[in-house]
Amino acid sequence: MSCITGVGLDIISDCNTSIKGGNEVKAWIGNRLEMSPTYDGTNPSKITALAVDVTKKLYTITGVKKLLNSGYDRVIKDNRPDSFTHLFEFQGFEFDAANVEGMDSLDDVVIIVESKDKTSDGDSVFRVFGMEYGLFPSSDTMRANDNDGVRAMALTSQEGQEEKYSNYTLLITDYSTTLAALVALEAVQS
Repeated sequence: MSCITGVGLDIISDCNTSIKGGNEVKAWIGNRLEMSPTYDGTNPSKITALAVDVTKKLYTITGVKKLLNSGYDRVIKDNRPDSFTHLFEFQGFEFDAANVEGMDSLDDVVIIVESKDKTSDGDSVFRVFGMEYGLFPSSDTMRANDNDGVRAMALTSQEGQEEKYSNYTLLITDYSTTLAALVALEAVQS
């Protein structure tokens, strides 16, 4: 049982609220300790502003089709609040020295994905994984003769450091403002 029990809102899963799912082909990745989120005072799973430290930036991961996958698994606990293991999976096609070193060193990161399913107000479009405790490599494989020789990596929450929410929502006013803020964070902050 979680610390908050019971139902606090209507759940409407019908033809009007049905979604298709999936992520866009671009995601943002940043070092957790270099990021400063501002949480909504009413809904703590909602991030209303995001900054990165001076001289730091958000990086991007670009894929094709369904290459970028994200989600969570609920961790049911008998004697503590339930929590969520966050997950981000992607494939790397680049094997030059800089990319090998970059992917080998991924550790304690935050991922922001953009859902293909857009809401009219921008709520739930940008989903954040690993904001509180970070994501770490949980699998990293490459076989030259399998899956076209790509590197497949999964980043997840570490055991005992799961997140409070299934995902965090980044919403800075509306969709276009949020997207512009993320793009601006791709440049080194001064």
